[in-house]
Amino acid sequence: MNSKAIIAIVAVVIIVVAAIAVFALPSNNDVPSDSVRYKGNGGLYNGNSSYDAASDYVMPCAFTYDGHHFTSWNTKADGTGTTYAVESKVPLKTVLYAQWSDANVLGAVNLYSSTFNLYVAQKGQENMTNIDSSESDLAPTDAILVVTSVLDGSTISIDDRNRVVIKSDKAEYLITLSIPSAKLTLGEGHVLSTTTPTVYFDIIQDGKNDSATLGISVWKTSTV
Repeated sequence: MNSKAIIAIVAVVIIVVAAIAVFALPSNNDVPSDSVRYKGNGGLYNGNSSYDAASDYVMPCAFTYDGHHFTSWNTKADGTGTTYAVESKVPLKTVLYAQWSDANVLGAVNLYSSTFNLYVAQKGQENMTNIDSSESDLAPTDAILVVTSVLDGSTISIDDRNRVVIKSDKAEYLITLSIPSAKLTLGEGHVLSTTTPTVYFDIIQDGKNDSATLGISVWKTSTV
């Protein structure tokens, strides 16, 4: 057999193998017409990396991924597609990929929202996320807790016990903030020069994938 024939046979074999490999790849076209397919994207549910749910409302995540927590669903594995929140409406036959984070999470239950608001942000960045009644992933570096007063004509400062002091023409409030977590602590408070009375605390992170609720104690020390 001459060399040209051998090359031709090898080429045919390669094409056949490639065709088999392509057709063997998982297809999203087999999603049942009455269902949405959920993929773990690194997470598993009872040993499975995907499952179907017969509902056009987005289901809670049943996957677990060691060292990570679920954040949202997305139509692309890398998160560059359309994001869907749990309980939102989604077209049937859609394939959703779990999105994961190993960031620390901080939340708060602010019973004194008529006095101040709480945010998390990254030092040097303008975007802030309100955590008064929710929770949010912290930036991996330079994470800060931001406290703003919502009282008209008020001032804000930090006292020698690292408490936030908000003074208005009618009252003074002393606010102690803490994080009950072995991985998260608050640093010293700093006053920011903004049009809104604002202070911030550095959030010191020692580890990842921890979830904590901010401890808040408020004293109203005087009233006019």
